[in-house]
Amino acid sequence: MSEIENYKDIQNNPCWVAFLHPYTFIIPDDEKPWEISLEQINNLTYNNGNLIRIVCKITIPNSELPCLVCYDGAIAIPKNKNFKLKENAIIYFSEFFTKLILADFYIEGLDQKDIVSGNLDNNWAIWPTSLGSSYISSLHSKIRMKETSNIDTILLSSPRILKVSELNAKLNIGEQILSKIKNLSPIFLLRGFTEYQYKNWDLVLSNLWITIEQLIDSLWENKFINIEKNNPNTPISNRLKSLKEDNRTWSMSVKLELLFQKRILNEEIYSKLTDCRKVRNKLVHDGKKVEKETAEKIIDIVFYLLKKSSKKIKLKKESILRDFDFSYKKIDFSPNFNAWKNLPDENIIEQALGENITKNAKVKNKK
Repeated sequence: MSEIENYKDIQNNPCWVAFLHPYTFIIPDDEKPWEISLEQINNLTYNNGNLIRIVCKITIPNSELPCLVCYDGAIAIPKNKNFKLKENAIIYFSEFFTKLILADFYIEGLDQKDIVSGNLDNNWAIWPTSLGSSYISSLHSKIRMKETSNIDTILLSSPRILKVSELNAKLNIGEQILSKIKNLSPIFLLRGFTEYQYKNWDLVLSNLWITIEQLIDSLWENKFINIEKNNPNTPISNRLKSLKEDNRTWSMSVKLELLFQKRILNEEIYSKLTDCRKVRNKLVHDGKKVEKETAEKIIDIVFYLLKKSSKKIKLKKESILRDFDFSYKKIDFSPNFNAWKNLPDENIIEQALGENITKNAKVKNKK
């Protein structure tokens, strides 16, 4: 195939790409994990062809073309009629990532800026990929192209490892759970868990409260409405329709009370739900900030409701409640801010800045 024909073939196979993060290698079952030396990492001499190669295919429902998975955790789907727009792609990726997280393999959430364009190259690799608009998409794409510093490529020295068979098994577990909660929007669950890692408590509440309401509605239908003993022997006209659709009469507070009375919700969770509803209303109407205590209650509620909705859930709370706090409060010193307090006026700062710029320019010219 000529270079021009190869280029045309690549352009005829465009795709959307999202990356599993934290950094993950997807390993064929018959291979040992790739070990990259620090010298290769520091000098950018590692074989990036190993990163971009396709290691497995995953069937996409109602699509003639499969999802492709690369060694470096890149997940690619075709830009065909199923996924013409990035909005379509994010729905698929959100479900894919949520299946993994429900099977206790933590993945950070994503939005449109995390999804990049790529191409299928010579039937063996997804290459190249654009940089995207987020830290995660840019980081992964630059590592693939050897266009980053060794500060970032150090991730190659200690990636998480997931074999292809393990990936498929976890996706299967996640699918079984999601199939029981048909109204769940995965993107909010993912974003809520991710924001917890970064201690954005208001975004934890905002995203996971949507998840909570969806899970409550799922329990309301599956554990209350669809239970035979809760229904009359002779159907009553419009009764079930009202129970399912009349959210003014059957408000969230009413549903919670009835689910509690039926012991579908225990007292502890019912109490936490009541507390969090108040905080949520104050956030929405008064802009009042959310404290960590509320975020922790929200996480407890979501785990409880997920387990009530599906007994097959494998996700452990410890996978979500990791501590990434590297703040100065862990260092034993008492800042006095003297330099800050004694800053000179703006003219002196501007003059000093000008002198430094001139000095640096002279040094560069000498070199």
